[in-house]
Amino acid sequence: MLSNFLFSLNVALPIFVLLLLGIFLRKKNILNDNFVACANTLIFNVCLPAKLFSDTMNTDFTQAVDWKFFLLLIGGSLVFFVFFWIVGAVMLKEPRKIGAFVHGTFRGNFVYIGYPLIQNILGLSALPAEATLASAFILPLNNVLAVIVLTVTNNPGKKIEFGKIFLSILKNPMILGILVGLPFSFIRTGTGFEFPFAITKSLGYLSNLITPLALIVIGASTKFTTIRESIKPIGVSCFLRLILQPLVIIPLAVTMGLGTAAIVVLFVVYAVPAAANVYIVTQKMGGDADLAAGIVIASSAVSLFTMTLGIFLLKTLAII
Repeated sequence: MLSNFLFSLNVALPIFVLLLLGIFLRKKNILNDNFVACANTLIFNVCLPAKLFSDTMNTDFTQAVDWKFFLLLIGGSLVFFVFFWIVGAVMLKEPRKIGAFVHGTFRGNFVYIGYPLIQNILGLSALPAEATLASAFILPLNNVLAVIVLTVTNNPGKKIEFGKIFLSILKNPMILGILVGLPFSFIRTGTGFEFPFAITKSLGYLSNLITPLALIVIGASTKFTTIRESIKPIGVSCFLRLILQPLVIIPLAVTMGLGTAAIVVLFVVYAVPAAANVYIVTQKMGGDADLAAGIVIASSAVSLFTMTLGIFLLKTLAII
């Protein structure tokens, strides 16, 4: 029992140590808004695409992935999205707050926090195939759902332009990294092709930069003053995102007989805190940015306990 607790703590704690370091460095004025903006641009446009390209290229997609994994991944996301919208509409009356609540509750930080967590739990240096596939489907789906809920709640009657949404998804650097990596994956699987050492090593350097830099940046972006103003919807959002989702999904995954990697990826998808860009996208689309920021901050703090407990239970029950 103690060993399982220590394993869980060792998996989750390093992530939050770096988040706290970011908060500390910001308070000491070692990091500022300009650094955060530049670092976000570097991670999003360079490092993440390089990692996703590398992990996609090194993944053998000729091995079939269980359709039940996709059912829980995509079907679960859609069901939760509708449920969160209903909860938000019942609890909140102002449309802008409803949109921010739904957006912050369904959109998890699968990339910045999820990737290192998956690797820590499984003890891998690269993402498993399930994680790469989850990225390829969840990231576009999140973008589409975010535009839908924020357009409907912030601009009643405005037409949703799916063509523009699809084009923006194709231009997303992370999606491009996956798409460019796919043909190289099949070439590598069929012929054993490898890039020269200098290229693979450079990609490795960029990939290794993501986790520490991203977590420090998230910490440096944290502002606690927004939480007090909307404590009830923030609390409900944290419960739905961090507790209800994994409690529903993981028993279903175990019952369906999914493998360890698939269960870990699903746990992370549904148990990580709200994504940092929830605040940015909500603000840009005219939603309640303060509520969105509060959900991001509170869920990040609470997830230290909920994810550690979740990993502990998975380990104790011999699910992972």
